[in-house]
Order: sequence, then C-alpha cells, then structure tokens
Amino acid sequence: MMARCLALLLALLLAGCANEALFRPPQSPAAAADQPFNVSGRLSANLDGKGHVANFDWRHEPPRDEVAINSPLGNTVAKVLREPGGVTLLADGKSWQADDVESLTQQVMGWPLPLSNLVWWIRGLPAPGVDSSVDADGNLQQQGWHIRFIRDADVEADHPKRVEMQREGLTVKVVVQSWR
Repeated sequence: MMARCLALLLALLLAGCANEALFRPPQSPAAAADQPFNVSGRLSANLDGKGHVANFDWRHEPPRDEVAINSPLGNTVAKVLREPGGVTLLADGKSWQADDVESLTQQVMGWPLPLSNLVWWIRGLPAPGVDSSVDADGNLQQQGWHIRFIRDADVEADHPKRVEMQREGLTVKVVVQSWR
C-alpha cells in the first residue's frame, strides 16, 4: 500500500512538472514599453535556508509602484511605495525611507527585493539599459541575478506564471495568480 501511495505521489509530481514550460517573451516593440499593470500572487524568499512566504498585490503605474505584502489571511502586513523621489516601507506602525527598494529591503528585511528590475522581469523581459545575457536554457543573467521564467505549458500568455531569481544564497520566487 505504501509503495502504491509513493508511486501515485511521484506521478502527481511529475505531471505537475510536465505542465510547465520555459516562458519566451513576445518579440514586439510594445513588449519593451513600460506599461501600467496590477498583479497579485505569492512571493517567497529563502536566504541561506531561512524562508519567508507572503501574498502580494502590486500596482505599477510608471514611474510609481505600490506593493502590499499580505498575510495568508489577507491582512496587509507591509507596504512598499516607490516614487521618483525615493522609497518608503510601512510595517508594524513604522516607516523607513531610502533612495531605492533594494537597499531599503536589505536594511529592513535582510534581503534585497529587486523591484526596479522586477517591473520588467515579471513580464519576462530584461530590464532596459542594464547589461544582461541569456544562457542556453533561456535563463536571464542581470545585475548579479540568475532569473528563470516559467509559464503553464498549455496556456499562451504575455507574461510568465512564475519568476525565480537567485543570487548569493538568496532565492526569490514570484508566482502570478492574477494579472490585470
């Protein structure tokens, strides 16, 4: 019986992997324009074996971003506001400010959230004006990050379903649940 359960579990895991494919961004000029979007999903970060998981709601209206970090129950536990003049992080009744999201989240959370480039990466695109390369597997290398774009194999979309970013002991995964 145990062997049968393990075989079923393995088959389910393999079937889940079979439904994913590498995301290739559209090659149109419109894809390179910075367009507003609203996206919701899940965010996980693992720094040297210590993990954090949250839901998020992100409203991008160039050049402004508002990211609400939510608990599994839907309560907003933190908010990141990025505007041309700087970034503010609101959490636990406190407010922190910095010039950029990466240094602010590094200071407060202990790891950098690459929001300025994630604006592009969540669409499966390299950030413009920054050196980048793509390896043989289609993974993007940019600003010290190794970025992998995943889509559902049976769904054509203009953006990846999942973005996995790795750098120096840090793994950040963004899973899109709703794109508007």
